[in-house]
Amino acid sequence: MNEIITNESTVTSRPPFKTDKTDTGIDLTVALPGVTKNKLGVNAEGQLLTIIGERSNPEGIDSLEARRYELKLQLHEDLDTNKITAKYQNGVLTLGLQKREELAPKKINILAN
Repeated sequence: MNEIITNESTVTSRPPFKTDKTDTGIDLTVALPGVTKNKLGVNAEGQLLTIIGERSNPEGIDSLEARRYELKLQLHEDLDTNKITAKYQNGVLTLGLQKREELAPKKINILAN
């Protein structure tokens, strides 16, 4: 079950998300429709990543109910939680999760005689 009724006016659900592997880590994309930036929070504690967003019921739009999104992900130990980047645009949150520097691929220069 994805939804839990917390009270009569707010529904809590896990937002849809996808991951894309990159050369330097993982890009995490989370859909949070109707959530404004000031109602969005991203927190990393140890390797636990928590994303919480809240959407109010807009005046005059009965089909869009108030909603609370919550996503908790346990990140792999190879990812550096001190170097997470975040971008939020048009209801889509994109996080760049970088590999720890010592695990990132390194290009080795070849010297010629």
